[in-house]
Amino acid sequence: MTPSERFRKICVWVGIAVVALGAVLLQRQRSDADAASASDEGGFVEDRPDAPGTSDIAPATLETQLAAKMTVALHALAPTTDAAQLLGQVERGRNGAFADRLGYCVLVGSFDGWDRGVAQAQEIALPEDAVDEAKAMRDHVIAAMRARVEERALSADESEALESLRPTMGYFVDVLGPDAVAKGAATTAVLIAAGLWYVGAFFVGLAALAVLAVLCGGGKLRPIFVPAASSHAAVVLGETFLLWITLFLTLNVLAAVVAAPFVAQLGGAGSLLVSVAVMFSSLAALAYPASRGIHWAELRRLIGLHAGAGFVREALHGVVCYLCAVPLLVAGLVVFAILSAISEAVAGDAAPPSHPVVELFAGAGVLQVCALFLLASVTAPIVEEIAFRGLLYGHLRGVVAPRVRLISMIIAAVASSAVFAVIHPQGVLFVPALGGLAVGFCLYREMRSSLVAPMVAHGLNNAVTLTIGLTLMS
Repeated sequence: MTPSERFRKICVWVGIAVVALGAVLLQRQRSDADAASASDEGGFVEDRPDAPGTSDIAPATLETQLAAKMTVALHALAPTTDAAQLLGQVERGRNGAFADRLGYCVLVGSFDGWDRGVAQAQEIALPEDAVDEAKAMRDHVIAAMRARVEERALSADESEALESLRPTMGYFVDVLGPDAVAKGAATTAVLIAAGLWYVGAFFVGLAALAVLAVLCGGGKLRPIFVPAASSHAAVVLGETFLLWITLFLTLNVLAAVVAAPFVAQLGGAGSLLVSVAVMFSSLAALAYPASRGIHWAELRRLIGLHAGAGFVREALHGVVCYLCAVPLLVAGLVVFAILSAISEAVAGDAAPPSHPVVELFAGAGVLQVCALFLLASVTAPIVEEIAFRGLLYGHLRGVVAPRVRLISMIIAAVASSAVFAVIHPQGVLFVPALGGLAVGFCLYREMRSSLVAPMVAHGLNNAVTLTIGLTLMS
């Protein structure tokens, strides 16, 4: 590697570090109601449109509603369970924002007597920036709980007033009606099914990793990834990645700013399609290598943008790749849990990791669901695998001990996966979980050379996650 190439390599690494840090800072500044400006799977997410029933008060969090559904289902299965024990499962809601605290009072009424729920609701402090609206919300909820105390049906006006709270109170409106147990039981069933899926995938993936290790160790199976033949080509891949990530984040910010006035007209599906366009537009960075003497045919080979042993065969390897990535994801989740416990012990409770797209789950229509799957399970896997497992991984494998495969592979996989995880909006503490998943994708980039398997694995992971999330919040 010439001195010029070493300097360019250092500039690439410094640039990637600066841009990744900038992405983290942008994510930290993004408020819950703002459009996301630095995320994957579409940085642009719609604001809540002005519509009947839209509230200036922050809605009850999806996490609190989910905990409430599970607790209601548990209470139905074991009605003699102590109320304090049940309410302990939703303690976070008691200390949350106004809608969460009001929802907690509804659960107190459901588990410990509606008169107690009324008493607690009357004591809730009203938010200073929405006193009148909050008082009206509280009065409607108290009226519904008093109707339960009096064992009478709600009047038409009371029912209409209560239903108007659904955009803000969500499932807690159902707790005041007859459908609470059915919805809670359905959510619990989905969670059990999801748990069984991941438990099965974990053990199958663990077995697949063991078989892969034995075959590679015995020389019966060998990785077929070939690093860039020249240090110039490897550095160009890094420069292209830096250009891509800069373009990607810039386009997300521009989309949020330019499209913001038109969010109501775009609707949920429209804003997601804007994100699809933004992601594919960022691939314009792939034109850069031609200016450095690396033409399209060579670039495709270097970044794995080819069908390998055949698309169908590579796609089947993608399924195995996903299964192999699940144990690494679980290991990352264990690290995340440890880090979260330490963080809470030092700094107190923090919001759980969340993606802006999660805010679109509740009440998503058919077009919006289709757009979500297009974005998360097709667009993001294609674009991100080209960028991270194609450009960045290829760059690192070409400049970090390329002749010592194991060392080069480990460093390239860990470094590229760390950058991949950091620019996601779930937070720094969640980096080990996303990074573990990404390492699994890197493993099959190394084994197969083609990006088809990582793309399929990435898409499958996102599709499973999205299906579970949509089902839970439907």
